[in-house]
Amino acid sequence: MVHDFESQQERLRKSPGKKSTNAKKAREALGDLQEKQMMIPLCIDDYNHNMGGVDIADQLCSYYDTQLTSFRTWWPMLFWLFETVVTNAYFIYQDMPQSSSTITHKEFRLQCAWGLILAGSGPISASQIVQSTKAKSTQSNVKEDTSLPLDRSCDCKHLPVHLEEGKQLGCWLCCWKQRNSPSKNTKSPPKTRWACTQCDWPLCLNDERNCFVEFHQL
Repeated sequence: MVHDFESQQERLRKSPGKKSTNAKKAREALGDLQEKQMMIPLCIDDYNHNMGGVDIADQLCSYYDTQLTSFRTWWPMLFWLFETVVTNAYFIYQDMPQSSSTITHKEFRLQCAWGLILAGSGPISASQIVQSTKAKSTQSNVKEDTSLPLDRSCDCKHLPVHLEEGKQLGCWLCCWKQRNSPSKNTKSPPKTRWACTQCDWPLCLNDERNCFVEFHQL
């Protein structure tokens, strides 16, 4: 909002302390009074009642910074503009009467991010954005009302299965690699407790090796 110098607003002004830097100037207008109704420029009145907005916006932007190191001068400006738009959108969302008072700044940003991601896959609704945000943020938590994911089932019959209790077999893929290696490694292949339900071949499936996936992608 832009104000001219002639617009004024009547406000109750208080006398500053004796050690204040502007005490001498204020005493000229207030005299010995502790409080007095005075006309002040509207631009100053707006600043007195709305200052701190820039600091709050900078604080919110700092929580989820998108700035990247770049040698192009226009990249930082683009990132700053993007942060400003998202932060201002969050303020506008909070002022909307139908907005939920429980949504946090992080949840708002997640909904914005998923809205942009899902927009590339076709027309979407607001409920789909909220559902996608909740699904991704709570995917490790299973509750009584949690429905099974629709993409859990597939036509692939190659699935890992645990061998009989105490049974371990040499990994087929590791053995195949050793036989085809120029170094002619004579060591025994690693043992595994997993096999494929369709191929019936023992394959490694642990933190060090995932021969199950590698075998079916060859």
